[in-house]
Amino acid sequence: MNKELEDIVKAMDLIHQQISMRLLRSDNTKMKVSLDALDKLWLTHVDGKISITGPWGIESFPKVPSWITFEADSAEFRIIAEANPYTTEIELLLIEIWKHMSADASVLLEQHVISALEYIEARWKTTGEPNPSEQRGIIGEIEAVIHTHTVKGKDAVTNWDNTSHALHDITGDGWAVEAKSTGAGSDTVSISSLNQLKWVQGVNLVLSVTTVSRDESDDGVTLPEYLDKKVNYLQSVDPDSAKLLKIKLQACGYTDATRPQYSLKWKVPELENTLFYLIEEDSPTNWWSNEDLSPVKPKEIVVNKYNLDLKSKAFVAKPIKDILP
Repeated sequence: MNKELEDIVKAMDLIHQQISMRLLRSDNTKMKVSLDALDKLWLTHVDGKISITGPWGIESFPKVPSWITFEADSAEFRIIAEANPYTTEIELLLIEIWKHMSADASVLLEQHVISALEYIEARWKTTGEPNPSEQRGIIGEIEAVIHTHTVKGKDAVTNWDNTSHALHDITGDGWAVEAKSTGAGSDTVSISSLNQLKWVQGVNLVLSVTTVSRDESDDGVTLPEYLDKKVNYLQSVDPDSAKLLKIKLQACGYTDATRPQYSLKWKVPELENTLFYLIEEDSPTNWWSNEDLSPVKPKEIVVNKYNLDLKSKAFVAKPIKDILP
């Protein structure tokens, strides 16, 4: 896990411990935010509401979601929200402010507060069912994490890039997993960049493909329910990994407060619904990056859409335990 991501996870854990385990244990509680970069901010818990207060010396005012009350005068600002169900959202707001301050401490704290509030407001402004393709995608990523955990343990969760900024979804020391999902009956999978499956010497690169299907029957689950099942499973075998996975999912915006947004139901993938393919030096996915190869593209790749034909002999599924030592 890169240093930036590691620092974010530690900060999230610290804030969660302070708010959920200390601040909310009693009413009429006040304490300074426990992150060094935010030592000018205070937290209070009164009558079921959490408040964040700090210095305010500018005339600008931020946009905020409907569940936040924002007040400011010439000396102080106040962010107020109901503890239930918005505790996690408040924790994420503080992390956003902390991330901005850590990146550029020369900018006024007030400006970072505005930026963080407007980021949260933009996320909450989205109405309707969240994008089904994105829901399918996160299920594919979590299935890859859970399967990889069986051979790599906590490293699978630690090295999962929940920000979607890294080249691969899971990147370890000498290994990486790129997770994809596909619909039932499909023999192709799309990748956003051919570099995602570029073979690199010394790295075991794995393509994980999960078949994800809709299921509107009583057996189907919404995305939050699916994520609950996976966190609970990890809790039963590795509580530390479960705790870390939950924190990283919350950082993606999967919180109790956002549950009502989800109504589509999905079939929980079985073990056999996820297949693993080792990307080797002679894989057709290396065609575009190897100058020694023929300019004729492999038939397994539709370049304009970056689709891979998994039914071709070039892609042979193997158990992940046989790929990652």
